[in-house]
Parts: sequence; C-alpha cells; structure tokens
Amino acid sequence: MIARETDRRTVRGVKIKPMTPGIPHAARMRAYLAGAILTLGLVGVAARAWGLQIDDADHYQAIAARQHTSNVNIPAPRGEVVDVHGRALAISADADSIWANPREIKDVTETAAKLATIVDMDAATLEAKLGVDRKFVWLDRHVSPEIAQAVRAAKLPGVVVQREPRRWYPGRTLGGPVIGRADIDGNGLDGVELAMNQHLTGRRGGAAAVRDARGHRMFTDGLAHPEPGATVKLTLDRSIQEISDSALAAAVTTHKAKSGIVVVLDVATSNVLAMSSYPTYDSNNGDGIKDGARNRPVTDAFEAGSVMKLFTIAAALDDGTVRPDSWFSVLSVKAGAKTFRDVHHDKYLTTSGVIKRSSNVGTVQIAMRLGRDKLYDALQRFGFGAKTQIELPGEQPGRMRSGAKWRDIELATISFGYGITVSALQMAAALAAFGNDGIYQPSRIVASITGADGTITQPPRPEPRRVLKSQTAAQMRKMMASVFEGGKDGGTGGGIVVPGFKCGGKTGTAHKWDAEAKMYAPKRYLSSFIGLAPIENPRLAIVVLIDEPTGDDYFGGKVAGPVFATVASETLRYLGVPGDSLQCPPRTPGPVNPLAVIPPKTCTIPAPKPQKPVPPGLPIAVITVPEVVSDDAGGEPMPAPPPADPDATIVPDFRGMSVKRALDVARAAGLATDITGSGVVSAQDPPPGPVSQITRVTLRFSDGDSPIMAPSPARP
Repeated sequence: MIARETDRRTVRGVKIKPMTPGIPHAARMRAYLAGAILTLGLVGVAARAWGLQIDDADHYQAIAARQHTSNVNIPAPRGEVVDVHGRALAISADADSIWANPREIKDVTETAAKLATIVDMDAATLEAKLGVDRKFVWLDRHVSPEIAQAVRAAKLPGVVVQREPRRWYPGRTLGGPVIGRADIDGNGLDGVELAMNQHLTGRRGGAAAVRDARGHRMFTDGLAHPEPGATVKLTLDRSIQEISDSALAAAVTTHKAKSGIVVVLDVATSNVLAMSSYPTYDSNNGDGIKDGARNRPVTDAFEAGSVMKLFTIAAALDDGTVRPDSWFSVLSVKAGAKTFRDVHHDKYLTTSGVIKRSSNVGTVQIAMRLGRDKLYDALQRFGFGAKTQIELPGEQPGRMRSGAKWRDIELATISFGYGITVSALQMAAALAAFGNDGIYQPSRIVASITGADGTITQPPRPEPRRVLKSQTAAQMRKMMASVFEGGKDGGTGGGIVVPGFKCGGKTGTAHKWDAEAKMYAPKRYLSSFIGLAPIENPRLAIVVLIDEPTGDDYFGGKVAGPVFATVASETLRYLGVPGDSLQCPPRTPGPVNPLAVIPPKTCTIPAPKPQKPVPPGLPIAVITVPEVVSDDAGGEPMPAPPPADPDATIVPDFRGMSVKRALDVARAAGLATDITGSGVVSAQDPPPGPVSQITRVTLRFSDGDSPIMAPSPARP
C-alpha cells in the first residue's frame, strides 16, 4: 500500500516533490479551485466590459448624452405681412404658454386641482394631461398675462410658463380671407399666410446644453439665436381694403345676399389694391369660417352674365368685324333652335348702344359675325380659362370649352356670359387692359420679400402682352362711359352716381344655375358691375359681384353699381386723383352715418325756392342755410359763418382730408390733434363750426381703430 502511494507521486520513476511542502493536499486543491473561480470571474468582467464599451457603446453613449446634455430649441418669430405702405397686416408677438413635465409632479391630483382654479380648464382634463409618462405636455397656450402671472406665483413643481411667438392680425376681419391665418404653431393655413409660408417661416435657434450635478444647463458652445422669417410686402393698400370691405358688407347686408366680392386693381400694373370677400372672418381666431368665408375672388368661378359682353364686342371691334357706329336690328335673333329677345324693347342699336342698353340680341349678332374661333381666341388672350398664377392658394381657372366644339347656341350664350365660368380676378385683369391702352398684365399681390439679412427680392411676373389695339381700347372706354348716361334711352347704369368722377362700366344680372333642378333658377341672381375709374385716365379697375340678393332689387345697376360708386369715389380721393365738378348723389332717407365719407370738391345743396311774402301778422318760416362741405382735394377749407361768441374757436371741417392735410389745417387753426387710423378723415370731434374753449380735436381716419400717431402739439 505504501509502495502504491509512492508510485503515485512518481512519474516515470522520478519522485516529484510538492510545490508547497508541509501543506496538505486538500488545502492545495481548495486553493486551485478558488483561483479557477477568480479567473473565470475576471474573464466574465472582461467580457461584460467589452460588451458595454465595444459592442453596445453607441446605445449607452446615447443614454449618457440624454442624461447629461439637452438640445434647447428657441422658436423663430414668423415674418411680418405688410401692405404696400409698410402698415402691418400680420405680425408676431410673444405670448405666454403653460407646459408641464409630468415626471417631476409628485401629486398629480393636487396639482391639477390648483391649476384648475387659475386656467380655464376643468381639473379632470388637467389630471389626464399630467398623468402621462412624458417629460413635456402643453397645458394651455397663449394665455392672458394675468393667468400667466398667477401660475408663476403658484410655484407648482413641474409646471412652467414660457414665452412663445403668437400670430396677431391688427385689422381683425380686414381682408381676412386674402391675408389668411396661421395655426397655433405658426404654420400658414390660408391666404397669403399659406402661399408664402416658406418665406414667412423663420429658422429656429438653440444649442446643445450640458447639465451639471444639480441639473442646471451650461451652454459650452454658445447659443444660436433664431432667425426671423422674411417680411412679405403686399400690393394691397390697407385703406383701400377697408373701403372695399365696408362697402361690400353694407351691400350684402342691405340686400340680404348670400355673399359678395370686390376686386380693385391698379390699371397700370394689375396689382391688387383690394380684394374683399363677404362673409369674411377674423384671422386672429377664425371666427366666421363656419359661415362659408373664403377668398372668393380666386376660389370661385361663375357665369358672369352681361358683363362679358364687353369682351365679345372688344374682340369684334379689334378684328374690324364691326365699328362703334355699326347698326343692328335688335328685335330678336335666332341661334340654333333658340330665339333671343331683349328686356328693353329697342328696335335698332349701334355697337355702342348694344353696350349702353346691354342688348343680348345685338351681342349675339356681333358674335355670329366674328365667329366662334376668333371669339374663343380673344377670350383666351384676355386670360379666361387659365389661372392668373397669382400668389394665392386655391385659384380656379374657370371653364371654357374649346371654340372648335361650340355649337351655334353656345356661341350665342357665351357671347353674353352663359356657358363660360370665370373668376372675379380674371375679369378684373381683363378689364384693366381696356384702361391700360390694350395691354394685359396678370394680377399680382406680392410686391417684395425682405429676408432677415435685409435682402429684397421680387417675385417674377409674366411679361405683359397686347390683347387690343390702342384705338380699340379707347373706343371701349368711350362706350363704357355711355352706360352711366341717364334719360329715357339711358344706359343700364344711369342711376349710378360716382361723386366727383366720370367713370365707365358695365352692368350684369345673371340667372344662376340650379344643379338639382337642372335649369336656371328664375329667382336666383348674380348681380355684378365692372368698371374703370376715372374713365378719361383710368387708375382703377373694379369688379363687384353680389350673389343672390333678395327683395325687389336684383339688377346689377341697382345692387352692385352703388358699391362700385362708393369704392371708386373714396379710393380715388384717397389716392389724390383730381375729380370733376361734383354731381351730388341723391339723399337717402334715414339717419346720417357719422362715418360716411364726404363727397369730394364742393357739393352745394340747392337752397329752397324763394317763398312769397308772408302777410303781416303771420309767423315767419325759418329757412335753413344750405350745407357746404369740402375736402383737401382743392384749396383751403370753406369758411364757417362768424361765431356768436367772439372768443369761440372756429373748428375746420376735416372730413375727407388726408393725414398731412388735416395736420396742416389743425396747426393753422392752433388746434392739437388726436389721430386714430390712417387714410382720410371719416369723423371728427367736435364737429365743424364755432366751439368755445377748445384746444384739441379728435380725428378718426378711414382704415383703423388703433392709434398710429402720437398727439401733435398745439401751435404756440
């Protein structure tokens, strides 16, 4: 046995001594086992370290970055939208908003209950928002300063009040559908805001911040400031827009119509000076959108009716098919299986008379002489059937079939506005060519774009093209002027009075198509008036459409014509265009509107006729002195009668004056002025005449409700 154990410690006859003499074999085995376990542990640690630092390095680096660094984004202010004179139509200003980090809120129910007493939200809704597992949630945006201050004072953990840009529209409903609106995050939704969204949207600022042990942010690489969006200047004139909006709203309301449109273009450039739609909406909150408010001059196409006769006759004149003095028998005319007759029972009319009396029969005969191909080509040259490419969303091209497919009946109806649909903008641009010596220019509404660095760019616009000979355009203007002639055989616009100016135009009264009945509705009309003002040297091309007026008046001359007169007269005076001797408009019954714009030049109300002598003993009737008014269109204000009080101050009549003119007159009278709005004076306090103990006068101008100028000092 001893020999066998000795053999076990001998290898090949060589006796091996243990490495640790004196230590029992069992102890050595335990040491070897411990060493093996330690080695395996170190290998495991090394493998895990390899996995963390090599295999999963990207994952854990991202986690560390989120814990120790954060990206701070600073919203960029949206660019401004201004009118042609730089007056604000859409601006951005900081507003307070409330957000929360739900992970930092310990008692959600208590926090929601406290917030509910401050903000206009119920506790259950707030609790639902605060109960999510997120780091950020909006609670209420664009709150009032009072609410923001109350939330700050509450010092609720995890609830933050932060400033962010908000879109403001100073004019509220002024040009609402054309200017459009932006959502709460500053994204354009409609109108110019949508069309120019790429330019108006700024570039956000921010930087990567490092958090210290207490969570405070440190910007190691500096902070990049946000870059505001570009400023978009429109061709719109805020004062003219206000004139158009007001006149249109009054007409639609008076005639209880469905909707209405006014477009005002600068004849020389076809730039849009005003583009009104009714119903409109407040761009600040969208009030009115549910009423069908939209930018109708570009989004709606319609059968315009008799106003299209201008373009049919212009095409025939330009082609030489007819002359202004060509005669036509206008009792009736047959086209296909249809016989046409006029409302007016004229027997013979010249080409000029066809426009003056709005003869369907004469227009059809002229179109038949011209032919379908030439008429179709002419309407295309005028821009019908194609978009103008104006910088606005939703433009409709209208509908016009190829002339080669027109039947005789279609040639006839298209000649006076049925069977073809057009937009108000298309019609205004085509009309402007008559005033621009026969040269057509597509309409534009964006004047320039100014970047944050001050670089100014102008959007490209198509080259103008000649659509009529100069002689033809002059002939058309003369014929359009005859529409305003009165008398037994007067024009269809003979009852329209444009205070202070001679204009030319064309009335239109079209039956509307009833899609359900598949026929033209007998009592649904589109009333229209298009015209140039003034007619001798046109500055404005104006289109007015009133959709579905109700009541006894539905003819274009009675419904849309007065809107044209108001817009033309007030706009021309605002632009400083010299007028003719004034033809006083007929007085309308009812109370006098204190904001009504006084006609230009001098309008003298005729004095009562001389009365027979009153016999002795009878009371003597008091005769009122006729009212005399004037504006800044010429010379000094009319003198007022001497005051009964010798110490009283004579307050001039400022109504109708421009800002500069009003200030000059006020200084000359030794009066200080408080000015509200801009444009022309529409109201004043106190009224003209002698006033005792007066040193200051308040003037309200036609386009605004908020002060834009500081009070001027009185003359010493």
